[in-house]
Amino acid sequence: MAKIVIDEDGTRSQFTVYANYLEAFNFFVADPVEDTTVGEKTRGTRSVPGHQRRKGPSDLNPINVLQSTADYLVDPSLKSGNAKPGISFILKTTANADIDEQRQFTLVGRSLDFVEYFDGKMKYETYVYFSNGGRHTLKLGAATQPEG
Repeated sequence: MAKIVIDEDGTRSQFTVYANYLEAFNFFVADPVEDTTVGEKTRGTRSVPGHQRRKGPSDLNPINVLQSTADYLVDPSLKSGNAKPGISFILKTTANADIDEQRQFTLVGRSLDFVEYFDGKMKYETYVYFSNGGRHTLKLGAATQPEG
């Protein structure tokens, strides 16, 4: 899962967009954004101290577990569970676009900041539908404006 973090700037607060695939979000924007979870996977090792363990609540003779080491994987893109944080929103190209596409993402932050940041940065004229509000129209970026 891709995590796109847009830093605060002036009065606009920081917000985060989660997408199943980065390419799905970059389809809509004129200048591709980068995944902040991209990083190298590393292998870690830690020491597990020795301790006593009982077989059950009525066990009167606990056993000793020897000290050992445990290996684990540190993966910056790891996601546990099915739920994505934040509120759901949909990006959909308008009827004026040459192509009909629709994708769903989640947003952690204010929808006001999202609209303010991405308005004028889209590849196609795009509707954004937030689960907690109405529809907004995001305009084309300067590089993608039709001539004439």
